[in-house]
Amino acid sequence: MSNSRLRVLLVPDSTYWVTGTIAKSIARFNSWIEATIVSGPVINTIFAERPELMRNFDLVHFTCPYASREWLPRFRDLAPCVTSHHHVTDWTPVKHNLDGDAIIAGSPEWAEDLRARGADKARVFCVPYGVDAEKFKPASDAGRSQVRKRLGISPGITVIGFFGKNSSNDDNRKGIDVFTEGILQLKQSLPDLAVLIVGPGWKDVVRHLNTSGVTCRCIPYVEDPEDLPTFYQALDFYWVTSRIEGGPVTLLEAMSSEVCCLTTPVGLAREIVRGGQNAVLLPFNDAQSFVERTLSLAHDSAERKRICRNARETILEEMHVGVTSRQVEDVYAAAFTNFAARRRVQVPVDVHQIAKHAIVAGRRVSEEPEIPLNGFPVEIHRRVRMLEALAWSEHLVLYHQQRAVALKMIAKEWLRNPLSLLPGRVLLRRFLPVSVVAGVVKLKKRSRGGSMRVKEHSPVGTRCL
Repeated sequence: MSNSRLRVLLVPDSTYWVTGTIAKSIARFNSWIEATIVSGPVINTIFAERPELMRNFDLVHFTCPYASREWLPRFRDLAPCVTSHHHVTDWTPVKHNLDGDAIIAGSPEWAEDLRARGADKARVFCVPYGVDAEKFKPASDAGRSQVRKRLGISPGITVIGFFGKNSSNDDNRKGIDVFTEGILQLKQSLPDLAVLIVGPGWKDVVRHLNTSGVTCRCIPYVEDPEDLPTFYQALDFYWVTSRIEGGPVTLLEAMSSEVCCLTTPVGLAREIVRGGQNAVLLPFNDAQSFVERTLSLAHDSAERKRICRNARETILEEMHVGVTSRQVEDVYAAAFTNFAARRRVQVPVDVHQIAKHAIVAGRRVSEEPEIPLNGFPVEIHRRVRMLEALAWSEHLVLYHQQRAVALKMIAKEWLRNPLSLLPGRVLLRRFLPVSVVAGVVKLKKRSRGGSMRVKEHSPVGTRCL
């Protein structure tokens, strides 16, 4: 324990993606936590070099279900471990999360899925994904016009949105086929129609819609996270045609932005959507239903506005991240109880007492950096942040075809860390032809007498949700 706060290591797949946002929210709205947020690829490097740092934490929370595959067995004897269960398309790579001292599911659907797979009910908790309603908020008329002008979309056009990344679309779980079919049908009855897609990997979809006569704007990658909420403000409707989702977080963001949402009964949707009141709930694999309800609401602005206002109220009352993130207190308390039972020792920490002390002291929101690194020595903070950026840049190249953005990130890190060889290695590995890289490797081996001693571990691409 440090300064009467709980030392928590939060492990997302990347500090730049959704599970990183979850980790940041937990750290921000639980001031009784002394947080360290480091992604799976980066702890692979740091703990390989400094294994003693693993003992700097009272609890480990894997917000990513994949990083825990390697690190849960290593931490289980050192500290209580919390794992995550977002959704399942393939059980094999995530089944190890059943070994967590406490397991968080984002919705009752996936909490029940855990129990059906044999998880102990006492270790399963439903902590809904929240949304920052202060960032995702309704647009003013001027703001809406400005965003549309920026996108090249006329004021009178009906705009439907879809936000997500293709690398998360395993087994076509996001239902992009239904989305595309519905848009093409809707175009026949609603000529003044446009689609806004935000997220990488959808070139074929965008091309198909544009060649079919549907105006489709695509933002493959939003470099500044502060820009993301503005794109919701360009929308009239947001469609969720997914078959499997842990959230979806984008539904919460759209509802918070007072966008009229139509969604399948997936993930949290079946819990927070009151059909026809704050959003529209529609069957799976039914493009025609999306078309009919969108047409109806497009011609009834009063009804659409009523639904939008109710959606915003639902988010403020039930799903604001400041409310949902604080629910980890019960989860962490249970993790300590289950850890103590498993290790046959007394419960070492009273989590509720620590949290209560913070509230009495008037601390509710953390004033630490957005990505705190409290559990690591200050002298390695810069290197940890460089590793995070390089790992994400490689992911952008490998899975999102965002070479220009990745190159910019790598260049920035090289300027910040001119003595490090890592940025150069990433450039070499990801931007030069394979034959050139192979030649360089051979020369290095020859110059070192056939052996390569790697002093700096290279980050690898992450598997994101």
